[in-house]
Amino acid sequence: MVEGGKIANSEDTERLLDNDDGTEVQEMVMELSQEAKDMDVDGAMDQSIKSEDEEEVGLLSMSFKLKVLLIGLCTSYFFYYTAFSMIAPFFPDEAENHSVPEAVIGFIFSSYSFTAIVLSSLSGRIIPKIGARSGYLVGMFGAGFTTLAYGFLDKIDDEKTDLFIVMASVVRIFEAGFCILSINSSVAIIFNQYPRSVQGKVLGLTNMFFGAGLTSGPLVGGILFDVGGYGLPFYVVGAGILLTVPFSYWVVDKHIDTDRQEASMLKLFRKAPGITIPALVRVVTGIVHAFIMPILALYLTSQFMVESKTLQGLLFSILTVGYGVGSPVWGWLGDKPGLLRWSILGGILLVTIPVFLMGPCPWFHITPTLWLLGTSLFFTGAGVAVGVIIMVDIMEKAKSSGMEDNMALGAMVSGVYWCSYFIGTATGPIVGGLLYQIWGFGWTTTSVAFLCLLMCVMYSAFMARESVLEQHRAKYSDLEKNKREMRDMTTINEKVPLTKSYPQYTEE
Repeated sequence: MVEGGKIANSEDTERLLDNDDGTEVQEMVMELSQEAKDMDVDGAMDQSIKSEDEEEVGLLSMSFKLKVLLIGLCTSYFFYYTAFSMIAPFFPDEAENHSVPEAVIGFIFSSYSFTAIVLSSLSGRIIPKIGARSGYLVGMFGAGFTTLAYGFLDKIDDEKTDLFIVMASVVRIFEAGFCILSINSSVAIIFNQYPRSVQGKVLGLTNMFFGAGLTSGPLVGGILFDVGGYGLPFYVVGAGILLTVPFSYWVVDKHIDTDRQEASMLKLFRKAPGITIPALVRVVTGIVHAFIMPILALYLTSQFMVESKTLQGLLFSILTVGYGVGSPVWGWLGDKPGLLRWSILGGILLVTIPVFLMGPCPWFHITPTLWLLGTSLFFTGAGVAVGVIIMVDIMEKAKSSGMEDNMALGAMVSGVYWCSYFIGTATGPIVGGLLYQIWGFGWTTTSVAFLCLLMCVMYSAFMARESVLEQHRAKYSDLEKNKREMRDMTTINEKVPLTKSYPQYTEE
């Protein structure tokens, strides 16, 4: 009578209507109701079991292949950002040997961020077209070769300044393009391959190695430069990237690219405008991460008479060490049910307080000290690391807004995340340099702290609005369920004539 949850109503209905006794009709209605309840209970139990299974999945209980894939992702992130940051101690000197002006050197450095902004905004179209697996491997292969190519720039004659500028800029742009292609593709792979219960942890671990690459890059670059000259850092790191290609070719699922639906970032914002606030949080964390870069060395020299490049480098690295420590912690908290957005709000607050103390704020009347500066840098970095779970927040908001959970969505979410971050890292040094020149270090850090405080207020309002919307969705869902039940009962009653069901109440 019930097959696959549907009433077999052809023969049964005819037999039902032909029966003069209403007893069988009533029994059939009661039987159908009971079976429907049993199906609902079974479905709820299945859903509950599925949810419990998903919650039980952890990093240690993942399959061996997913663990190996995680190792490959972390390794590639480390090499990418080691290559990105290792040029800081020695490339400016090489550029000056070729008579490159300081402003142009700054442009060569910033070309990486601007390229990342453009390509991240197009990732929703590029990655589904070429495939996440292909994008990850091609980006890795290209990043390795462009890193190697950077090691040959010193072969250009010192008199050929224009050629050096062009080649340094072009290779830097291509290096950024390949790295961002690989990183955005890797994020799409993470959302596709890993269960929701560990996505935050996986993103946290990959970003921890991102921070490790940024931290160790200048040190690795400086050591290798002292050992083998300009080219050796690029040869070693470039070779390391290329060696991970065959390893990644084996661990990334070959069937991941079955969905090639394209989408644009504009469509994502139009369909899910609520992602704007999380994206702005990522912009602000990018600004905080980068605004101090052009001014910290000047402040250390003028305030504390610290001229040692080694000590300055150590203080710079404290910020990134905090980022590396905070990333897995925020990833772990973000995976806890109901803690994702509270963790993000806590991270913004954790950024705000140490940035106020970094200057310190002139209103506090605190004497600046190196230990206070170092402590503030560490906790600022740890707070900025909350950005790793903003990507999960954007993904969850997009899916709750009706976006289809496919490869294109993963690529778009990654594009929004990295585009927002690099907008922050591109504008942060400009804002920091201008404010420092006008107001000095204390008021510069205070201004950035007030920006973080404003972001706290905006994100709190966003959380309150989302809470109200979720309550309305739950009520609407209950109403729709009740309507469906009423329709089902009405349909059953229409199929059973009153004269057949209750003959005792009909006229003779």
